[in-house]
Amino acid sequence: MFRKLGLFICAWMTLVFSPAQADEKGSVIDRVKERGELVVGIRQDNPPHSFINEAGDWVGFDVDIASAVADKLGVKMKRIPVDEITRITYLQNGKIDMAAASMSHTWKRDDAVDFSQTYFWSAQTFLVRKDGAKSLEDLVGKKVGMNRGSHSIGNWKHWLEKNGHPVNEEDIIEFGNKQIAMNAVLSGKIAGWAEDAEVLVSYAKPNPELTVLTGEAIGMKQDGLGVIENDSKMRDAVNRALQEIESSGEYLTIYNRWFGPDSETPMPLENRIEVWPQG
Repeated sequence: MFRKLGLFICAWMTLVFSPAQADEKGSVIDRVKERGELVVGIRQDNPPHSFINEAGDWVGFDVDIASAVADKLGVKMKRIPVDEITRITYLQNGKIDMAAASMSHTWKRDDAVDFSQTYFWSAQTFLVRKDGAKSLEDLVGKKVGMNRGSHSIGNWKHWLEKNGHPVNEEDIIEFGNKQIAMNAVLSGKIAGWAEDAEVLVSYAKPNPELTVLTGEAIGMKQDGLGVIENDSKMRDAVNRALQEIESSGEYLTIYNRWFGPDSETPMPLENRIEVWPQG
């Protein structure tokens, strides 16, 4: 009797305390369609991907991509501010349906959430003072800044090891605020701040004392739209929307708005969203 009771309690605890799976309440996309609204987690501190402009408007590449996805799904978009931590936790607890937050697809993050196809490609490098480091080698042994939770931390460590340099954890300073990280470079408190190249260009533009190291990178990044783990129906819906945005020419229009030759942060378009056959 006691053995059966113990088995029952264990089974009950497994049901109660296991993470919720997407299929317990149906797919997220079903709830999105039912409410007529896609709740998207988007950053506000990451120009030109997503930021608050001088007019107070929430704009950027990720904002436009998320809006286009919602349009292809036939629903409205609701924005929720996220940061480098909450863009994942909000997906896990159901506060958002999708994260469009300049989120690189890494194996570590893939253990926590699922990703769409890659929709943006970039390189990671450093923001430095013009009178400071001229190359990545100049930053070896210096204190440098990284965004909290960013995979630039791993990229920098890998670059150091690959080039025969020791990794000193005390030389890596993590920041939870990008403006503070930029100011730390400006004031000389750190020798450089590692981020995506186009983001660094945006932060350097209004500061003539700063520049972005070009010609070499500590690593590459591939951004995907985040969705809840193990919900293939939601992931397929987002992928189909991205492919429709690509095949219609809308992706190129959005890209050129923020990264084209006439934009404030020109970045050559070297990759395109893969479009699968319909048959």
